[in-house]
Amino acid sequence: MKKRFLFLLLLLASKTLVVGQGFTRQTYHDPEKKHIKEIYQVKDTIRNIAHGKYLSYYLNGNIESKGQFENNETAGVWEFYYETGKLKMRGILFKSTNYGLWEYFYESGQKSMEGIVNGKDRQGEWKSYYENGQVKETGAYKDKKHVGIWRNYFEDGTLKGEIDYTDDFGRYTEYYHSGKVLSEGNKTGTKNTGHWRYLAEDGSLESEGDYENGKKNDEWITYYPSGKVLSKGKYVQDQPTGKWEYYFEDGTTRSSGEFTEGKKNGYWKTLNTDGSVKSEATFDQGTGEYREYYTSGKLRIKGLVKEGKRQGKWMFYYEDGKREGECDYIDDKGIYRGYYPNGSLQTKGAYEGELKTGTWEIYETDGRLSGYYRPYYNDRKLGKEITQLATRSTHRAKQQAKGFRYFREKGNEFQGVIMSTNPIWLAVGRIPFGVEFYLQERLGHEFEFVGIRDPFFTSDLNIAPGKQFQRGYSISIKQKFYNGLKAGMWYFGHEIRFTNLGHFVNQPIDQNPNQIFTFNSVEQRIEWGPLLGYRIMRKNNSRGFTIDTFASYDFGYRSFDVDPTFASYFDDLNQSKLSTSFHFGLNFGNVFSFR
Repeated sequence: MKKRFLFLLLLLASKTLVVGQGFTRQTYHDPEKKHIKEIYQVKDTIRNIAHGKYLSYYLNGNIESKGQFENNETAGVWEFYYETGKLKMRGILFKSTNYGLWEYFYESGQKSMEGIVNGKDRQGEWKSYYENGQVKETGAYKDKKHVGIWRNYFEDGTLKGEIDYTDDFGRYTEYYHSGKVLSEGNKTGTKNTGHWRYLAEDGSLESEGDYENGKKNDEWITYYPSGKVLSKGKYVQDQPTGKWEYYFEDGTTRSSGEFTEGKKNGYWKTLNTDGSVKSEATFDQGTGEYREYYTSGKLRIKGLVKEGKRQGKWMFYYEDGKREGECDYIDDKGIYRGYYPNGSLQTKGAYEGELKTGTWEIYETDGRLSGYYRPYYNDRKLGKEITQLATRSTHRAKQQAKGFRYFREKGNEFQGVIMSTNPIWLAVGRIPFGVEFYLQERLGHEFEFVGIRDPFFTSDLNIAPGKQFQRGYSISIKQKFYNGLKAGMWYFGHEIRFTNLGHFVNQPIDQNPNQIFTFNSVEQRIEWGPLLGYRIMRKNNSRGFTIDTFASYDFGYRSFDVDPTFASYFDDLNQSKLSTSFHFGLNFGNVFSFR
């Protein structure tokens, strides 16, 4: 009996590991028990009351959370992690409730938010941050409510908005980056309430209307810069409802139709300034066929609109009824093919809604590709008419925060790869090869390899005795900041350059003048320096031939290795640790598009 009891004890010990006065248990993600899900401690093996350290793991083996329990309740500091293993948040958990200071982090490791929690309720000052470390928002809580002044900021630290709360209620003012007022209205907590006004940066009223519990309700009106009404209609719980009307600046109707639960219903039309119908559609719960006309009344465009987006095949016609083009849309995006009146392909490119995007191809009437172009729009609201006007919400032309423009992507910008070389440099013992990733009129990142063989076309043994010659290479990485001109672009930038160069000299032996020995030394340099240049392209936003001329002045560190027995042959070379060098280049190449 005693042996059986001991056996049972050993069996239990094989399932649990005793640590101090507790027992450690494990759970797994899989039936095969290869991937640990949890490791935790219990007081005993009968009641299984969690008490002690706790760890949970993602399926990939990284820690998901860690903390501790006391009598089946969370206690002390707990930490939670992203699946990558980076810290996500940290703070005190007492009886499964947050208390004290809690900190939250981006996956990059930068803090995203911090503040005091008391029984799930935020208290005192709270701060949130952008991923670059700049403060995003500051303010305080008391008894679950916002109190005092709250401010939020652009990513560069410029004030973006502010509100002074009393009992969770206050009037909020939002600013453009310039400091001009963008919008103003009341908030209850974080939700808009009451009457709000939105302004253009010049101070003119753009739109106004009422919010209820954070959602638009009742009549909203938008305005032209002149103050004339552009559109008006009603919202119910953030959804346009009932009749909406849109106007030309002289007050005549431009477009009209009805919404039901946020979707277009019934007959919609847009008019020309003379009152003739420009376009029309009959909708059923947001779906209907759109038709657009020439001023003569002839059909110009037709296609299906579904919940504000173009879908399926859209047809485009010349005024005489011949096919002008067609576009197969999926969720407002499609590839358009335009045709000459004789039916041959004229253009090909991408549409988003009714706006052309990306690089377009142009063809000759005989089918030959003749060129490319990229469309640009100063105002992306142009021509939205019946497919967008009715769902147009408050226009808020957010101005981009100030910054280094070279790192801000342009709309529809050209992106390409430039391959370049120049065989003319063989005359001076150099041959360059460059690969550059080019972003239209703003950035270039180039990798350049220069083979060094001076003289280039003479074999080593045929070089006259006593005359030095070089063999080696140079590798440089360049960053260029482009600035467009009427013809080409000038740029400034910088480069880092590594040079590995062997210096050689042939010398006859005194005892046997017909026997030649080659002595050598090795020079290596790592340098950095500013760069200035000028690039000519067929077009700054298209493929084709290009010429690049540049100059740089580099400085850095030099190592020089030579055997002392023949060091005298290289005494005339610069062997100092400080290296300086001037570089001039003229390369020819071709631009290839990413797309």
